[in-house]
Amino acid sequence: MYSSTDDHHNTDQQRSEAQVIIKAFNNACQSLNISTQEKVAISGVNASTLSRNQHKGFSPKSKTGEILLHFIRLYRSLFAIAGGDEAFMQHWYRTHNNALNGIPAEICPTIEGLYRTNQYLDAMRGKI
Repeated sequence: MYSSTDDHHNTDQQRSEAQVIIKAFNNACQSLNISTQEKVAISGVNASTLSRNQHKGFSPKSKTGEILLHFIRLYRSLFAIAGGDEAFMQHWYRTHNNALNGIPAEICPTIEGLYRTNQYLDAMRGKI
């Protein structure tokens, strides 16, 4: 049976997921030493929208939420490969990668670049 408490629960769960996404994105960016301007480029929203949503986050069903989830996935894959070595992770993110034909920091602000980087990291994780 449907009740208004179901709506309230779903709204709370969605808000919680959105908050977890923005927190995980911010933590990944901090770990990789990513600037606010780079966060804006990755997320695809302007600086004021990103700032305004720091508390409530972005729904995982929104385009921005999906992009942030893909970036979090990139971070988690890189973390697993690097064994959590932040210096290595930062270096990798800012260094030309022959397989990607570019620097991850420069290609990840596009959806295609983020997708290719995740594919590459998935393949690398499969080898360890």
